[in-house]
This record gives sequence, structure tokens and C-alpha cells, in this order.
Amino acid sequence: MNVDQHLKVASWHIEQARLHATTEHSCGCPLNDDYAKIIEQVESGNIVDEGH
Repeated sequence: MNVDQHLKVASWHIEQARLHATTEHSCGCPLNDDYAKIIEQVESGNIVDEGH
């Protein structure tokens, strides 16, 4: 993906997070292996490009 595509996906994820924080929205998003790895990286403070 290029920079613009990454930013669009990130914007979508941020909006989903905002929706999940409301009581009117029911979350049905699955936590897959890729997202679990990303969460681990963010929580450890190690945000790097893995060459994807």
C-alpha cells in the first residue's frame, strides 16, 4: 500500500474505535493474528515497518 492508502485505512480504524466507545454500537470485529501482532507492537512502543 502507498502512504495515502495507509492513511485511509488508519482513518477508518480510528472511526471504528470511536464507534466502539459508544453505547449505541455493538462490536463484532474479530481479533485476527495480524491485529494481535500490531497491538503487541504498539503496546511495547516498538512501531516499525516490518516490510509488508
